[in-house]
Amino acid sequence: MTRRPILRCLFAVGLLTLGCGTTHLVAPPGREVYIMPADKPAEVHVERTIWFYQWGAKAISDNTTREDIERYNLREVRIDTYQKWYEMLMNPITSLVSIQRRTLIVEGNP
Repeated sequence: MTRRPILRCLFAVGLLTLGCGTTHLVAPPGREVYIMPADKPAEVHVERTIWFYQWGAKAISDNTTREDIERYNLREVRIDTYQKWYEMLMNPITSLVSIQRRTLIVEGNP
């Protein structure tokens, strides 16, 4: 009998920590950009924040790589999205109003 409140609490915490978010590898028009292997060294490393609402369904900020590829004149690119430790602490709070935060890493070579 005492397990049910604990399970309910765990379920509620799980719901608050869930969310998704989509990032898109997009090259500027007319540019030939190739996907870079994971083990290849990168000259450029960019980390930036992406905000989402509706628990990650819609992007508030730019969730593409187009601007980064153009700014750093990249020909090879790889991307990764993750949550930093403080984002993991913050997202359950901001999830109450359907906002999620992720960190986008864009790496590549000119």
